[in-house]
Amino acid sequence: MTADATAAPATGDLFADALMQALTASAGHLHTLLDTTRTLPHTAYTGQLNTTVTARVRATVSAPGSTRASASLYLGFLTEQQWDEAAGALATRRDAMAALMSGRVHPDLLDPDNTAGHTLVPANIGFECTSHPPTALHPDGRLCEHTAILAHALAGRFRSQPSALLSIRGCSLGRLAAKLRTALTTTRPTAPDTAAPSPQAAPPTLGTDSDPVRADDAYNLWQVTAAQPAPASVDFTVPAPEYRLAAPPPGVSPGIADMVAAAAQYAQDLLRGAAVEELDALTDAVRHLATPIGAPLLETVAARLHRSPAETRELVLAYRHGGPAGVHAAAGPLPASEVEVERAQAAIVSAQPTARGSLRASGNQITNDSAGVQLRLGPDHRWYPFAVGLTGRWQPVPGPSHDPAAAYRAARTVRRTGPRGPKP
Repeated sequence: MTADATAAPATGDLFADALMQALTASAGHLHTLLDTTRTLPHTAYTGQLNTTVTARVRATVSAPGSTRASASLYLGFLTEQQWDEAAGALATRRDAMAALMSGRVHPDLLDPDNTAGHTLVPANIGFECTSHPPTALHPDGRLCEHTAILAHALAGRFRSQPSALLSIRGCSLGRLAAKLRTALTTTRPTAPDTAAPSPQAAPPTLGTDSDPVRADDAYNLWQVTAAQPAPASVDFTVPAPEYRLAAPPPGVSPGIADMVAAAAQYAQDLLRGAAVEELDALTDAVRHLATPIGAPLLETVAARLHRSPAETRELVLAYRHGGPAGVHAAAGPLPASEVEVERAQAAIVSAQPTARGSLRASGNQITNDSAGVQLRLGPDHRWYPFAVGLTGRWQPVPGPSHDPAAAYRAARTVRRTGPRGPKP
């Protein structure tokens, strides 16, 4: 990876300072090592500083008076959806967007308010060193002289090449610029019979009198925004009638009344343009069982679904935790992209390095048998957490998330007194 051709030193310094603050907070009482290793020469570490691997940076480090060791810093990464959300927010920050379109990073990326709440520099950074393996006192690794030297080397890289942080966190500078163009297209739809602005149109307002904008930034931003016509002002929304469903006549069973009410609500949602769920037979049956009226019919419905009552109760739990997609995640294996599963494993390892050796993947499932934890990728690309229940079966638990590390933590927080591993 080459250094940024026109990276502003001030921006690189801000990225490096933010990294050192996060490292100091993550090191705890060992943070003094960062000060004692600050004055060591750059030749204290050997080998190539690898910043192209998603979620972490690593190098072979030779500390004075110590052995040579392989050291790593785990920074984690943002998911594709999180990067898309960050790009959508950055599309409203014209100065930042102009810099990114010109191939440079911008200090606005360090403020979570400008990136849809997603922090570019993580609050917690993991440490790993072959000379200081994890212990019971430090199960996630600890800061040592080798990782401290690597931290200063990485900060030095950020000062000259701040875009390296983007690659480590899962999105290169070029991909982020492409996401910004996509965000502009989706947030500013093309209006019918609306011509694009002519080349004589004025470029967007940038900068201030005290902080003038670069000419190349203004030109690159104009190139992107000039092809995005303003949205049409016509409102095609059809107002939906307001009505209240009449009480069912005498003699109508509660089950029929519930079905009528659900159908009426579905029709009203369609008229209002609200999102509605398209349910298959299995999910519709489970949805009905999740209501007070349908709960007494669980054994009857389970027989018609050719499932045991225990399996059907698990599907009801899955519906309550994750809706229709949760039911499909719990019902059986689903197809999944190997790349997406590998990225999820990397995210879990980044958040909890000690769990790395015990994770195994199969299809859309990632399992830690020793911890009694399993994640399943649903059709909505959310990860659904499962934990071993009292009966030894995988049981859905709350906390589905697009972030696999968050779903993994949700599963780990569920306390079970049953067996540690699932029944075969």
